[in-house]
Amino acid sequence: MLSRIKWLSFSIELFLAVPIFGNIAGDGIPFLLCLIALWHFGVLVISRSEDQPILGSVLGIIASFLNFFPVIRLIAHAVTAIVLIFEIQKAPGME
Repeated sequence: MLSRIKWLSFSIELFLAVPIFGNIAGDGIPFLLCLIALWHFGVLVISRSEDQPILGSVLGIIASFLNFFPVIRLIAHAVTAIVLIFEIQKAPGME
């Protein structure tokens, strides 16, 4: 179950790392990034309860609040997506 949740988090972050989509979401729908921060917080809680890596979720929360800096937000979402894909691949039972 956590594997699917992390894949969804990865997909969201990758989507937001694409300049067109990230800028539309960041500028046009700022409350969306607050909802994504809450999503990452939920994934963090679940990951922590199952002794799985939490760095991707922490970075996702930080990336969501870097909404006010257009270029930085895109880089932050890209870095978060990369960390999440490594977490999915490296964590035991996350295949």
